[in-house]
Amino acid sequence: MSSGYIAPAGTPITWTDLASGFATGLRGETAEEALLATLRRISERERAWIISSGRAAMVLVLEAMREVAANPARNEIIVPAYTCYSVPASIERAGLVPRLVDIDARTLSPDLNALRNLPTDRVLGMVSANLYGLPNALPALEGFARERGIFMLDDGAQALGARIAGRPVGHFGDAGLYSFDKGKNITTIQGGAIVAGAGALGDAIAARCRALPAPGVMTTAALAVKLIAYTALLRPRAYAWVRRALAGSLGITPYETTYPIARLGHSLCGIATRLGGRLPELATTRRGHAANYSKTLGAAPALRLIEPLPTAEPAYVRFPMLVDAEERQAILAALDADGIGATASYPSALVDVPEVMRRAVGLDASFTGARQVARSIVTLPTHGYCPPDIASRVFTRLQRRASAASVVA
Repeated sequence: MSSGYIAPAGTPITWTDLASGFATGLRGETAEEALLATLRRISERERAWIISSGRAAMVLVLEAMREVAANPARNEIIVPAYTCYSVPASIERAGLVPRLVDIDARTLSPDLNALRNLPTDRVLGMVSANLYGLPNALPALEGFARERGIFMLDDGAQALGARIAGRPVGHFGDAGLYSFDKGKNITTIQGGAIVAGAGALGDAIAARCRALPAPGVMTTAALAVKLIAYTALLRPRAYAWVRRALAGSLGITPYETTYPIARLGHSLCGIATRLGGRLPELATTRRGHAANYSKTLGAAPALRLIEPLPTAEPAYVRFPMLVDAEERQAILAALDADGIGATASYPSALVDVPEVMRRAVGLDASFTGARQVARSIVTLPTHGYCPPDIASRVFTRLQRRASAASVVA
């Protein structure tokens, strides 16, 4: 660990990025307009809105869906049974009910057979996941939503810059969203966006966004200070200190329904615009590390790589793989000892999260895929602070762990 510790996720930001972004932010509304133009270009949508967080964006879209549908009997939202806990928490805050659908453990996309068997008479809409920047089977999900007459929200929180079938993630269905949180492909520490086309849903979203309060000056200033610290501390040598100082508080997955829903400060809009311009470069770095992982780890013992779907161009905010569930903690410890921030991601399938269980419907299925992924997934860093030999280092650690396990057996 002499070279430090490689953070599990993040986006390297330069001091030039900060200076340029903050300078753009001084232009006020112009900074916001620049970011909106960037988001419309990336998403290939007609309309965009900038929000204080990705989960706040989800609440606004779900509330707008309910308003446009004007049918109180339709209060269910179909959700992949393995995804970020903020999704069912946002559904709860919007006054709606999650209906879980299993996932295909090979691809992390919703299981299309399980999806087609769901009753949808009370379903208002559905949400994709696109975890770790791997696109779901979005054309099929979009077709299903249209066939059943329900809304679709394409959750691109982890997949900004990813594409499938020639279209960007966030472009499918009736609306899309992105997140600018700490571990995302571009970051302002907090922040998010909604994208949509013309029509009644877009109009309802626009009305809600116009009514949002401006961010507090102190809130924006605090986030700007955190962003400066993030810029300095994501570097491996510095992150090794951060990890020691914050041991036990990193990587926690809370279920939260209380958070601000507001606009994003202009200075943070400037940073997001600057990083949005660098997105192709950042994505190339991530895809390069992912390609090396795929090539090197394909022969690793007791390991299965997640398969990107045909025509998918993943963004790889992290690189996921499945390992022997009984060996996972030992593998994570071995990688940790080598200064590699591998994670077990979300600790449970949603069907096993108490806060979800008390509200969700359709819990009588086995959810085999979601539970398998929750037990066995490991994610690896892909950002620009990963060294060129990171894939070979992971492979070596996996080999050593396999050898040690065979000796014990």
